[in-house]
Amino acid sequence: MGRSAVTTSEYRDDPDAVSLHTTPEAYSYDDAPEITGLPPSYADSEAESAIPATRGPVVLQHVPPPKRMNHDDGYEISGGVPRVCETQSIMDARYDIDPVYLEEGLRELAHQAPFPLVYIMGRHKETVRRGDKKETKEVIDFRIVLNLQHYLWKDFRGNDTTFMSLRTVDNGEKTYRGGFVKKRAPGFKQDLEVGASRPELVEWCHRYCASPSLLRIFRLRRIVTGFDETYLKNKIEGLIRSTNYRGHISVTFPVEDKNVDIYTNNRINQWRLKKWICWIFYLTFLWIFTWPYLFFATKRYAVVNAEWPFSFTDASGHKQYATISEEQWFEKWHIGIRRLVLDRFQGEASEEQLQGVIARPADPPMPGTVRTGHAGVDNAVGILTQGFQVASAISRGDNLARGLQGGWGYDT
Repeated sequence: MGRSAVTTSEYRDDPDAVSLHTTPEAYSYDDAPEITGLPPSYADSEAESAIPATRGPVVLQHVPPPKRMNHDDGYEISGGVPRVCETQSIMDARYDIDPVYLEEGLRELAHQAPFPLVYIMGRHKETVRRGDKKETKEVIDFRIVLNLQHYLWKDFRGNDTTFMSLRTVDNGEKTYRGGFVKKRAPGFKQDLEVGASRPELVEWCHRYCASPSLLRIFRLRRIVTGFDETYLKNKIEGLIRSTNYRGHISVTFPVEDKNVDIYTNNRINQWRLKKWICWIFYLTFLWIFTWPYLFFATKRYAVVNAEWPFSFTDASGHKQYATISEEQWFEKWHIGIRRLVLDRFQGEASEEQLQGVIARPADPPMPGTVRTGHAGVDNAVGILTQGFQVASAISRGDNLARGLQGGWGYDT
């Protein structure tokens, strides 16, 4: 951003777990102290920010740069869906006191696109008998991660942010406005906004910097809009079923790097970003005493959204796409996705990999079948394999129809 501000990525813990970092809110922040009164007025904060040089030299905290999750190394499931790195944490002392510097930083961060993903998983359960006991384990048949980030840039031009819009929340919207609970603006009791205009970014930056609270967090949210997840989910599930797959399919659309949290620069916030210190609190159960205090002491702001449209409605009321539609995307890559499923692929697939898979002369064989290149032999082996499947289904007490139907990836 043209300055020495440095960043770190924060890998969020399971939201169902209680920790030093997490709160029971849908929107979770890392917490810490000092419950004080109301912030100074907007006019006072303007006068204060006009002389930041009198506050002495700014000390920057050097922390590791943010990184995307390596989906080739493995996965984690939380609440039945895969977890990704959603939040990037930043600490820069000048953000605490200089609203102009804070506004410039937020605008630059907003121009960095998030990473919307298509996360495709297929899994089934296998029951094995060990003596007199049965053990059931989960088997991942395929796990395919596809990155859609460059479909947010106008006409595929990298870093073209023409369609991105930076907006503040409406007065009637419930969110964090400098407190520890979500609330609407004073005087507004419903989502429908009537009357006063909402505060713009410059005013929120002044409010944040003018707050006397030692511990504050300002969140910028990068939101992908105009993306039809339901359409694409149904198309991908139908495509996978066409391979005769009988297992459990999960198609989700997580977004990496969708939040940026700016922390005030102090020792407590430095500690909360160090994992080894967090683990000390977990293991010694100190979080029982610190978590309530930190939760109530931290002032949170979640009032600025950077909206990245996959599609949008223009001034004439017509729907437009930043690049291509969901239907065009599916038509372009469905052959590659089907073949990766049959290959039982695990990890993130680039578009170069998909193009290479599509260039193959034919689909790979269905898992569990044999392809020799001789039609007679292949038919004989197929009949024999189906016979084994029927016998296996009968011996397990499973539905005979499933044995006759064949397929792959079903529970056993």
